[in-house]
Amino acid sequence: MKAAVFYECGDASKIQIAEVPDPNIGPGQALIQVHASAFNHLELWALHGPADESYRFPMWTGSDISGVIAELAPDVKGWSVGDAMAVNPSLSCEQCEHCLRGEVTLCDDYDILGSNGYGGNAEYIAVNADKLMRMPAGFDFVTAAAAPLAYQTAWRAVVTRAKIQKGEKVLVLGASGGVAAAAIQICHMLGAQVYAVTSSAEKMERARQAGADFAVNRGEGNPFEEVHRLTDGRGVDVVVENVGALTWLDSQKILRKGGRIVTYGRTTGREAVTNLSLLFWNEQTHIGSTMGSLHDFREVMEQVFSGKLTPIVDSVYSLEQAREAYEHYERGGQFGKIVLKVR
Repeated sequence: MKAAVFYECGDASKIQIAEVPDPNIGPGQALIQVHASAFNHLELWALHGPADESYRFPMWTGSDISGVIAELAPDVKGWSVGDAMAVNPSLSCEQCEHCLRGEVTLCDDYDILGSNGYGGNAEYIAVNADKLMRMPAGFDFVTAAAAPLAYQTAWRAVVTRAKIQKGEKVLVLGASGGVAAAAIQICHMLGAQVYAVTSSAEKMERARQAGADFAVNRGEGNPFEEVHRLTDGRGVDVVVENVGALTWLDSQKILRKGGRIVTYGRTTGREAVTNLSLLFWNEQTHIGSTMGSLHDFREVMEQVFSGKLTPIVDSVYSLEQAREAYEHYERGGQFGKIVLKVR
C-alpha cells in the first residue's frame, strides 16, 4: 500500500509517498480502507522530532480516520465488510482499573493512534474493532475524518472537564487550530458567550462564522486587554488554553473570581509561570484535559453525525499531495482541519 512516510525527522521536505507493507489484523481487529485522514499537531511533532526509541522508520502518522471495513478478524461481531466508519484514536491498555471504569485517559498506557507510526496517512490501517463508530449512510468521509481527535478533545475539555454552562463567558485561545475551532462551536452550541483570539482579519471572520460572539486579532495589540475591555473589566468565566507558556499568566489574570482554566495543549512551551496568589485568592480552578474517553468520542460524534456540529475543514489534499499538506500546516495559515483525501 501507499503511505505518506518520512525516513528521518525534519521539515515537510522529508515527506514522500512510498510503498509500505500492508497491515495485518489480529484478534478483535478490523482492516480499514482509509478514505480520509485529518492532520493534528501530532503530525508536526512527530515529523520535526527529535526521534527517540519509539520511532520506527519509515514512519507515517495519522490519528483522524474515516473509511470502510476491508477485512474483519473472525471474532469481531456486529460489523461487516463494506461498513463505513470513523475511528476513535484513543489507545489504552483496556485492563487497568481506570480503563474498566471508562477513564481511559488516566491509563498509564494511554496513547494516540498513529503517534508511534503506522497511522492513517496511508491506504490501509489495522485498528481494534471496539474503536469504530458507524457512519450514517451517505455521510461525507472528509467531514467525518475532521472530527474524531479535535472534536473529542474539545468536547472533553469544555463539556466533561470544564462543564461550561449557558450564559458563561468563555475565552478560546489559538482559535484557528482544529481543537480550538471545535471548542468555539461546542461552546456556542451550549449557549456560552465566546471570545476568540486569532491572528488575522480573515481568521476573525472564520471564528465568528464558527460561533464566536467576539473575535480578537492578537496581531493588533494585547488580546487580553481587548477582552478585558469587551467584558467591561469583568473578565471571563473560563479560558480554553492550548498556547501554554506564552499566555498562561495572562489567562490567569483575565479570569473572574472563581473562574476556570482548562488546558489541552502547550504549543509555546510546557513550563509556565503560575501566579499562586491569583490561584488561591481568586479561588481559580486549573484543569488539565487529554483527548477523551469512549463516551466523549461517541457523544461528540453523535452531534457531528446528526448535523448539530459541522467540522471546519480548511483544505483537502490527495494522499499524493501529502508534502504540500505538511507545508501548509507548517506555515500555520489554516483555520480548522487539513485533510488528506486518500480515496
